[in-house]
Amino acid sequence: MKKSIIASAAMLLSATLLSGCVVHVGNANALEGSDFSSILGNIDIAEGKHAGDISSVNGNVEISDHGGADEISIVNGNLEMGNHVTVRNIDIVNGDVTADSNLSVVKGIETVNGNVALPTQSTIGASVETVNGDITAVDTTIEKHIKTLNGDITLSGSTHVAGDIVYKESESSWGNKSDNKPTLSISASVTVDGNIVLHRPVNLDIESDDLKQKVVVSYSGAQ
Repeated sequence: MKKSIIASAAMLLSATLLSGCVVHVGNANALEGSDFSSILGNIDIAEGKHAGDISSVNGNVEISDHGGADEISIVNGNLEMGNHVTVRNIDIVNGDVTADSNLSVVKGIETVNGNVALPTQSTIGASVETVNGDITAVDTTIEKHIKTLNGDITLSGSTHVAGDIVYKESESSWGNKSDNKPTLSISASVTVDGNIVLHRPVNLDIESDDLKQKVVVSYSGAQ
């Protein structure tokens, strides 16, 4: 995971700072296009409105239909998005990422302890990474990789992964390899251009024989 998510709390000092309240982006008190940060409060972006960088500690961020933001950093909070939302990048510690449909992320998505649910007709411009969170994608294009340590991965519909699917070994204090094997489920209609690289034991539920041939097992004691 990138160092940027660890520094999310520090970013609160460089933007409009509000504590213990709800920030409604798009009204007279929270102008569209501005950067916003909140401690112990939620941030809501109104339908059709676009914010700058968003930082939240102990609060949720909600983006309504056709809304958007630039960089989103959250510590202890969920990111909930409606239809046709566009954001630049998402970094979350302890929170889930959900959207209704047609999500567009210019760069990538990273979570530590949080699930990522990618809805139909979505495009992710870089990678999707978690440590302990599950990743699901339906009819979604991911331009780079999917990476996790302990999370289940479920891909279905016309989902297209342009890079690899990787189950990693632990490289930091954010997560230790669980004794419980995660599950990788891939429907026959899914396309993966790269390999499926396993650096730890994983339960495989892969319907396509072609994709089964792309599995690379790279850990000691593998059968």
